[in-house]
Amino acid sequence: MITVKTHLAIMDDGFETNTYIVTDEETGETLVVDPSLPEEKLVEKLNPEKVKYILITHGHFDHIGGVNFVKEKTGAKAVIHKADEEMLCDTKKNCGDNDTPIYADILVEDGSEIPFGNTKIKVLHTPGHTKGGVCYIFEDDRVMFSGDTLFRLTAGRTDLYGGDARTELMSLAKIADLDGDYKVYPGHDQSTTLDFEREYNRYMRTRFRRK
Repeated sequence: MITVKTHLAIMDDGFETNTYIVTDEETGETLVVDPSLPEEKLVEKLNPEKVKYILITHGHFDHIGGVNFVKEKTGAKAVIHKADEEMLCDTKKNCGDNDTPIYADILVEDGSEIPFGNTKIKVLHTPGHTKGGVCYIFEDDRVMFSGDTLFRLTAGRTDLYGGDARTELMSLAKIADLDGDYKVYPGHDQSTTLDFEREYNRYMRTRFRRK
C-alpha cells in the first residue's frame, strides 16, 4: 500500500500547484510528484535517504521549479516522458523564466514501468496539454496522478507549446477506458475519482470515448 500526501505550492503570483509525496508503507521508499518550487518546507517532510524518484507529469514551469532542489537534497532521479524532455531547459517552451538547466535521469514512454517499493508504477502517455504529458498509475492501489491532463470536472488547456485539443480528447478517452475506478490526484485543484469524472466531466462522457 502507498500513502499520498499533498503539498500545495503557492507561487508569488498566487498560482497554486499540487506537489505530492508518495510513500510505500512496507519499504519506506518515497517519491515526489511535480515539485513546483524549491521549498525547504517540502524537503522537511522527506527522509532524504528514502526518496527514490521525482515524477514529472509534464514540462511546464509550475511543475518542475523544485526538481533541482529536491535532487540536490535527496539524490532522487528525475523522471519525464521523452517528448517533454526538451521543455526542461527551454523557458519559451515551459512558459517559465528560470534559465537554470534541469536534466532528467530517466526518460519514459507509454507503457513504461517504474519499480517502486513492492510494486510498479505504470506510465500512461496522455498528450494534449503538452506533447509528453503522462499519468502515473499505481494499479495495485487504484491511484493515478493525472498532471494537467485531467482535473475535477474539466481538463487541461491546449493553447500552449505542444498542446493540441483533439489529442487531449483522445487522451481523456484513453483514461476513461481504463478498467475500474481510480483515485485521481491532479496537478491543480482537488482530488477526484475516475468514476466521478466519467459521469460528470463533459470532456470524458461517452461521446468522446473510443469506440
